[in-house]
Amino acid sequence: MEEGNKTGKKGCFCVTITVCIVLIVGLDIVAGYVGLQAEVAQQDVKHNRVWMVECKAPSNTAFTLGIIAVSCLAAAHVIANVIGCSISSLLPTVGGVTKTITANLYIICLGLNWLAGLAAAGALAMGIWSNRESRTECGFTNKHYLSIGSYLSFVHAFVSVVYYVSSIVA
Repeated sequence: MEEGNKTGKKGCFCVTITVCIVLIVGLDIVAGYVGLQAEVAQQDVKHNRVWMVECKAPSNTAFTLGIIAVSCLAAAHVIANVIGCSISSLLPTVGGVTKTITANLYIICLGLNWLAGLAAAGALAMGIWSNRESRTECGFTNKHYLSIGSYLSFVHAFVSVVYYVSSIVA
């Protein structure tokens, strides 16, 4: 009876891991897709361009979609870090692998997760900032910050899965 109880806990734990990974990856994919849609909405607005100086009207749709994208990215990042950090100390090390290798992998993945999350959020924030309603000035050409942030959201999804798996191993 005791072994059946342990198997049930292990099965529940595996389901929890699967749901969390799907949730994290899903939120990152939604953030990336919505960010790309914001970039499309931003490119649809009327703009004047002379050499490298560009005057472009702000897009309310791009602003709103950018806010949604950065919110999904932030939610995925928080979930990945809370679950990853709490799980890493709960499980014993895998047999045959030294603690230093798994601990180093975990720390590297944690750093990459933060780096990808901050880079994606920063790029999305710059895209949102360029579409704020009060913007009336002209400046240098926009460097497609919303699409860069979207691609970095996809990178964040991959890094989060690697981080999550490394936290289980560590």
